[in-house]
Amino acid sequence: MLISQDSYSLDFENLDANEPAIEFFNIKDYKITQEGIGAYSTASRAQRFGDRDILYDIDVLVMRKDGTDRLKSDSGTLKNNVFYLNGNVKYERADLSSLEAEAVEYHEDNKTLISKTPFAFETKGMRVFGDAFAYDMQNGQMNAENIKALIQARDR
Repeated sequence: MLISQDSYSLDFENLDANEPAIEFFNIKDYKITQEGIGAYSTASRAQRFGDRDILYDIDVLVMRKDGTDRLKSDSGTLKNNVFYLNGNVKYERADLSSLEAEAVEYHEDNKTLISKTPFAFETKGMRVFGDAFAYDMQNGQMNAENIKALIQARDR
């Protein structure tokens, strides 16, 4: 549900694949559930094309019973229920785990983050680096390729 947005423009004369039909600025969007607000997202700008939406300066907060998760990115393209995020992508879980990469796909159908770019994952004193990953956001499980882990040992 779109709650507010600043000025926008409509252009129905020049509908082609390279020109947006609608452009929005300073977007705020809320996902309302029976428990209240389920997600709150903002973007500085969005462009709607015939087959995709492009957003800039994305910041999404997902409210859960155990806390709030956050997903941020410089830009993203939404097409066919897949959100292709680019530039400084960071996912932070309520349990203080975080995941960073330059390009990530968010698959809405199965709530999975996938990247084929180098990444860093940090949780509970451990930092993992790798070349690619698939992360199940609901279960907090990750499959990764070519990883290197730095584990901080407690003093005994």
